Amino acid sequence: MTDLERKLAETLREQGGEVTPNLDAAWAEQMRRQRRRPRRRLTVIVAPLAAVLVVLTSVSLATRMNTAPAPLPPANPGQELVVAKPEVIPPATLSGGGEPVTLTDFVGQTENWTSYAVAANDPTGRKLFCVESLPKGVTGGTSGSQYGIESPSCVPISRRTVRAGYVGKTGGPLPAGKAVYLVDPTVPGLRLFDAAGDLSQARVVGTLGPDQVYLADVKPDSPPKSFDVTVSQEAHPASR
Repeated sequence: MTDLERKLAETLREQGGEVTPNLDAAWAEQMRRQRRRPRRRLTVIVAPLAAVLVVLTSVSLATRMNTAPAPLPPANPGQELVVAKPEVIPPATLSGGGEPVTLTDFVGQTENWTSYAVAANDPTGRKLFCVESLPKGVTGGTSGSQYGIESPSCVPISRRTVRAGYVGKTGGPLPAGKAVYLVDPTVPGLRLFDAAGDLSQARVVGTLGPDQVYLADVKPDSPPKSFDVTVSQEAHPASR
């Protein structure tokens, strides 16, 4: 082999050594790219699915918020209304009481009647709050002039803010749909609530002694169960 041939062979071997590593590197790079392609495809698929899930979750939460029932108000706001059960007391056994307070007029089977509130004492000396009904225009009652068999109906007078009360009913001395209460004189306003929390605003119609008489329109089948008042800053009377 001549010197020229030997130099050519060496040059070819050197170039072959340079080319072979480049081919190997290119092959390795191609394989790496092929291995990464599934990751890109997976990302392309998962990203839209995640976005859809976020939208569905937001819609579900919004639907629940819009359809959720509103919180219920308290069933019985205010203070519990405590009054004694009415007693039917013959008017001839009652004494005292002063001037009665006119409550309302109503129509009976044969004539017009008027309901009154009156303070009285029974034979034992108990102080009573009574409701009676008399023919319209009559101010003094007897056993023969009372409406029905439950007039007068009386309850003891207590020392509570609402001293006493009577809820009207069919056949009673106060018609259904009305309620009357004897209330502490320092109370400037009385609000009544039934079992469902529905409000009835009472109004002052007169006084019996130092106490006020409040009359209210109420639901005939849903009597007041609680009350709310605003107490003034005036001194409480020492009498009674």
